[in-house]
Amino acid sequence: MSSVWNIEIENEKSLVAKIAEGNHKAFTSLFKNCYNKVYSYAMKICQSEFVAEEIVQDVFMKIWINKASLPGIENIGGYIFTMTRNQALQALKKIALETHCNAVKNLDWTELDKQTENYINYKDAKMILDKAIATLPSQQKLVYHMCHMEGMKHQEVANQLSISRLTVKVHLRQAVKTVREIVLSNTSFLFFLIVNQLFEK
Repeated sequence: MSSVWNIEIENEKSLVAKIAEGNHKAFTSLFKNCYNKVYSYAMKICQSEFVAEEIVQDVFMKIWINKASLPGIENIGGYIFTMTRNQALQALKKIALETHCNAVKNLDWTELDKQTENYINYKDAKMILDKAIATLPSQQKLVYHMCHMEGMKHQEVANQLSISRLTVKVHLRQAVKTVREIVLSNTSFLFFLIVNQLFEK
């Protein structure tokens, strides 16, 4: 049994061996045993239900993809613990980037000096974000705006739009993924963020 997080996994070596062979039932058993601990640890680090759920999905997806290497792992609990921590730290970096993007989005552009190079950089950044958000389907765009721009909770959005909380999460997850991919693909925007971060340090 693994003692990390007090996760009790009966016949751990046998279970891991079956997962390595592609046994879905064994994998489901591991998932059920570890889900609450992985979610709670991710939630403790990121303080976000949405992000914690994404981390759980990423951790177990990687376990399944790399299942062939599992028999060589002595402590599966420690392995999952490390994966969860690493995924959570990566998530925090993404959150920091998105927070920075939203800060740029919400600036009062009229107060900036239009004659300066800084204004040009901010204007370009805002344009990139606007274009990324504009590509979203109407429902995703609305959910993204309500959650990320207005700071509404998932249940509040669900109630207002008369849809389920799960539907809100699905729309938001896809919207964030799309916006992130478009923003990160724009080198000028990344340059703006990097330079801005250097001046803030």
